[in-house]
Amino acid sequence: MATSSKKIWHALATLAVVIAFTIGIVRTLFSLGEAQSKVREHNLDPIIARASARHGVPVALIKAVIWKESRFNAHEVGGKGEIGLMQITPGAVEEWRRANRQPPVDPRRLTNPEVNIEIGVWYLAWTGRHWRDYASRDILQLAEYNAGYGRVSKLWKPADPNQEIAIADISFPGTRNYIRQVLKRRQFYERQSLDELPKQPAAAPSAALPPGAMTP
Repeated sequence: MATSSKKIWHALATLAVVIAFTIGIVRTLFSLGEAQSKVREHNLDPIIARASARHGVPVALIKAVIWKESRFNAHEVGGKGEIGLMQITPGAVEEWRRANRQPPVDPRRLTNPEVNIEIGVWYLAWTGRHWRDYASRDILQLAEYNAGYGRVSKLWKPADPNQEIAIADISFPGTRNYIRQVLKRRQFYERQSLDELPKQPAAAPSAALPPGAMTP
């Protein structure tokens, strides 16, 4: 029995070491992935800023959507054929093409950050215009970007535009989590933007007036 117990404890100790080693590898890979994502994000800042100015979509929201959709990987391909940074669908490309009177777009061009962000931000602005008079515009806009106008209009559109809806009211778990994560990430980028503003120098203390200076 003693020998058997030793074998069991030895096996458990070995398993614990393997698990700890695996966790360490996973954490290292995650850290490397986050670092690569930050580098890619930084390189895309000028393109994002230009698209933001063209279409009136806040930089923080654009970055949050790209972060959620692809972690800033221009070659990301989704399970349903979504392509690139903003996971552009054929339907979004077609809406953009018709609205802007553009020729058909070769899907391979959607891995080009300039092309992908232009179409994606245009589409994000387009979804926002559908809900601009609604109290819960942010939620409805992101729900449409993720699930499509038809589903939003049928399932979650409030009868009264002034009626607010909560993220919890979105009945699709995937879309609900999508909205929650994008809005949380948008707040992160908004705080980051404030932190990067140049600090105003402290005002110099007023010099003391010499005695009698105010005497006429």
